[in-house]
This record gives sequence, C-alpha cells and structure tokens, in this order.
Amino acid sequence: MGGKATLILVLGYSAIILIIGLNMNSISTTAVDNSAGYYENSLAKEIARSGVNFAASNLSRSSSWDPSSSPYSFNGIDNLVISVKDSADIKIVTSTGTHQGKSKTIEVKIAMASFSQYAYFSDVEGDIWWTGADSVWGPFHTNDKIQVKDHPYFAGPTTSHGGTMKYYTNKATDAPTIVGTYSPGTTIEIPTDGITNLAASASAGGCVLNGSEIYVEFKGDSIKFSTTKPKKYKTVLGSDLAPNGIIYAKNADIRIEGTVKGKWSIGSNKNVYIENDIVYSDVPDPMDKYDTSPDLLGIISQNNVLISDNLANKTNIDIHAAIYCEDGSFMAENYDTRAVGSSVNLIGGITQAKRGAMGTFQVDRWTGKVKAISGFKEKNYKYDSRLLRKVPPYFPSTSTFKILSWLE
Repeated sequence: MGGKATLILVLGYSAIILIIGLNMNSISTTAVDNSAGYYENSLAKEIARSGVNFAASNLSRSSSWDPSSSPYSFNGIDNLVISVKDSADIKIVTSTGTHQGKSKTIEVKIAMASFSQYAYFSDVEGDIWWTGADSVWGPFHTNDKIQVKDHPYFAGPTTSHGGTMKYYTNKATDAPTIVGTYSPGTTIEIPTDGITNLAASASAGGCVLNGSEIYVEFKGDSIKFSTTKPKKYKTVLGSDLAPNGIIYAKNADIRIEGTVKGKWSIGSNKNVYIENDIVYSDVPDPMDKYDTSPDLLGIISQNNVLISDNLANKTNIDIHAAIYCEDGSFMAENYDTRAVGSSVNLIGGITQAKRGAMGTFQVDRWTGKVKAISGFKEKNYKYDSRLLRKVPPYFPSTSTFKILSWLE
C-alpha cells in the first residue's frame, strides 16, 4: 500500500507541474500577443495622429484644402484615411490609421482663430506706456516691446515679439504683474484683407451705407441711422436692415452708439467714431466664457476707432465690443488736448496696428507719481471670455487654427 501511495503522490505532483507549465506557456503566449497588439494599436494611433497634423498643416495654408488624395500611404501601404467636413465655422477632421489589421480613428474639431480672441493686440506700441492705473484681463499680445511704468496689471497669457520689457525707470519700480505665462519672441501678422472681406460680406447679405457722414444708433431690435449731415434718421428692424448682421459704411466715417441686441459687426474703410456708450442689452460676466448672453459686437475699421471728444464722453465711456483697426489705432479723439476724464471701460477686446493713446501723463519729478494731463486717466480693459469660443460676424481671422475638441 505504501508503494501505491508513493506512486499516486508522484503522479499527482507530475500533473500539477504539467498544469503549471501549460499555464506558464499560455501566459507567455498571451503576453507576447498583448505586447504585439499594443504595438499595433499604438502604431495605428500614431498614424491617425500624423493624419490630423497633416490636415491641420494643409488647412492653415488653405482653408479650402480637401484631402482628395486619401487614402495616404505609410511605409508604402495605404493605411491612412482623412476626411474634412464643414459645420458652420468649424472644420471636423477625421483621421483613421491602420496597421496589421488594427485601426484607430481620431476626430478633431478646429476653427480658424480670430483676432477677437485677444483682450489686447498691437503690431506697434510706439511711444506709449502702460502705467499702474492700467489693467488688461485676458490674452495679450504685441509684435513690439511692452513698455511699462509703475506696475501695470496683466491677467492672462501674455506674448510679445520683443524679448525684454522696456521699463520707464527700472524693473524694480515698473515691472508689471502678470497672472499667467509670458512668452516673448512671438510674431502674429495682421491681415491686409480684413476690411475687404467685411465689405464683401455686407454686399452679400448685410447693409452697405453710402453718404457723407454715417450715424448709427443701436436700439435693441431696431437700428436708427442717418447718411447725411444734418442728420435725417430712419429707424428699421435690424433683421430687415442687415440679415447677416453686417453694417458697412463705404468711403465714409461712421459714428455709432446705443444698446446692442444680437450678433453684429459694424465697420468702415475709413474711421469709426464711438459717440456715446455702446453696450449690450444682456451684459455678460466678462470672467465667464459660458455666459449665455446672446449679444456680441465687432467694431471694424480700416483706419482708426476713436472715442469722440464730446460732452457724452467727457467723464467716461462704456464699450462692449471686439475692436479691430487694420491700419490704425483705437484711441481717444484729441487725446492730447481734451479735458481730463475718468476711464475707458471696455468689455471685449482690442486689435490694432499701432497702439493708440487715450491721454497724456506727467511724472512728478519729486514723488514719481503719475498725473494725468489730458484725456482719460484710466484704461479698464476686461476681456469678454465668451470670445474664446464666439466670434462676431465675419470678424477678421488670423492665419492659424485652434483646436476646439480632440476625440480618440
């Protein structure tokens, strides 16, 4: 009986060892298969990502690019399929990469970046300084150097072409407070066809106003306008005057004010004058990019956008808009001779070829304090965070795309 028990015991151990060996072989085979599968899936994903980058590169050069050559080849095999679909102002890029029977699809939504996304943008700063009374909330860029005096405040990502700040006295007494990143060495070109495109859009489905002097007052759902001086006003529904939301003054200055309801862009191939407050009917929270206000305004000029030197603007002015000056500046009319006022209060953003002046100041030689001599003492610019995802109708675009979503 002892011999039989020993034999059974040996056979039992042998069976256990055999099962363990089979399991080890199975685990090893599975590990190899998993490793190979992971490699194939990873390579398929990288091929798909390459397709997205390839499409984005081509679309940045031509927004009408069509991937008609799809499928594309990687290592001599047709294993990359790209498609581009238009949805309103958004392009949907779908890229599918395949390797050894494994496929991966990536869908990316992109939109042409607009100059309205900037709280402040300038090509040239000139001899104008940011002072301690100034603040900018939101994305800031200049193709020039940033010139600062007495610690101005910049809340948002800040970029410039100039590699160093220019201080009025020195860094210790003048350096700005920057909440966010600062990246020098960046250049972003202002286009030369922004106004041309606006004029074409106005002709196609908006309103082109001709006259010696154009006056426009937004009155909620209605628009009050005159094309002569002395003024002879007409009042019409905004949707009847310009169905696509574009009002354009051809070869004439345009003077604007009022309460804006809905989405509009208004401009001229000459100058735009802001005669009085121009504000939204439903004022958004400038810090909330998901604010539900339906109102949006773009003020677009070939030359300058000026705050008129008049009684209505004597003390201060409220402006709700994204402002664009293709060849000129956003500035106060007669900034160096007008009476000292309080502040320019802006919710929106500014893009200008050359930074415009709002006033002049003098630095007390004994105390170092800044004293206003003419124009507005303060510039209170608050970025409308909705402009990160919303754009006024036909507002000029940069030559780059921004990614709205990436799904893989």
